[in-house]
Amino acid sequence: MEITLVFFLKPDAVVRRYAGARSLRMLMDGVSDLEFLCFESIKPDRDFLADQHYAVHKGKFFFDWLVGYVASGQILVSIIRTTKEGVYKIREVLGPTFPEKAEIEAPNTIRARYGIMAGVNIAHASDAIETAKEESSMWIPYLKEKLGVDVNEANPRVIEDRIEGYISTYIDYPMVDPIRYRELLRSVMEDPSRRLEVEAKITKLLSLETDKEFIMSGYTGELAKIIVESVLLRRK
Repeated sequence: MEITLVFFLKPDAVVRRYAGARSLRMLMDGVSDLEFLCFESIKPDRDFLADQHYAVHKGKFFFDWLVGYVASGQILVSIIRTTKEGVYKIREVLGPTFPEKAEIEAPNTIRARYGIMAGVNIAHASDAIETAKEESSMWIPYLKEKLGVDVNEANPRVIEDRIEGYISTYIDYPMVDPIRYRELLRSVMEDPSRRLEVEAKITKLLSLETDKEFIMSGYTGELAKIIVESVLLRRK
């Protein structure tokens, strides 16, 4: 049984070059029978995320934060064709939703190794057969409308080569151990008055992992604020 699902690297994975590249490497090495139908960079529209992709979470305390986080920068979207078992294997390789939980329960997963904390968890993957169908039915026409990408005309070998090229470009970038991010975020959870201090430190850490374009644009600072807000939301 063939299933089409959505996988994307979130803004934190795109900024943190090594983390994004290594996450893709773990996905491709950890799951067999993956056929990539696209691999595209896009800054998704807030309305699309709010009204379609994340509509199921409307009304939840984290909804506005989540939509703002994913809409804040570039993401890397893949439409993947796999087996029914492959859908669940991808989720297994990705790991539990919260990286700090994954670190304890599934330390060899993508989120445990490269996620930051709370909702800043590096990647999204459709979590079940029905979810895969729903999400692909949203994203496939959206990508065609916005980027002119038609997955029905995809050449999986070419797309896989593009992904391998991305990995080889960024796999040797510097990496900051996610433990350092988690230490800072735990400190601001304990003492919210440290917020500006922690945001500044996280901005500096992000700048060590990324390209000048993100630093010069100020996006590392914007992302640092989003990261800190993700843990402060859990205190409210």
